[in-house]
Amino acid sequence: PPSTGVSYKVQICACHSTVNTSYFDGRYGISENINIENHEGWVKYTVGSFKEYKEARNHREGVRGKGIYDAFVTAYNAGRRITVQEALMISQQTWVR
Repeated sequence: PPSTGVSYKVQICACHSTVNTSYFDGRYGISENINIENHEGWVKYTVGSFKEYKEARNHREGVRGKGIYDAFVTAYNAGRRITVQEALMISQQTWVR
């Protein structure tokens, strides 16, 4: 079903070509479902789907603890990628460091 409302995910990689998702399990121990999307000429890999920014931020820290140090939180509104700042304003949530 299509996504509704604001959600947050953790981006773990962006490439110009497709990578087999088993790479992330073998190299980093990330065995959860990995979402793949094409965005602005990149193949982007994200994990998780959270309604609360703080939950996504905490998940990001867990991913960084596995060795993907440049992982970051991304945001979506009704399935369309938007900035985290926009998502926080729409959902009336606060940024958490």
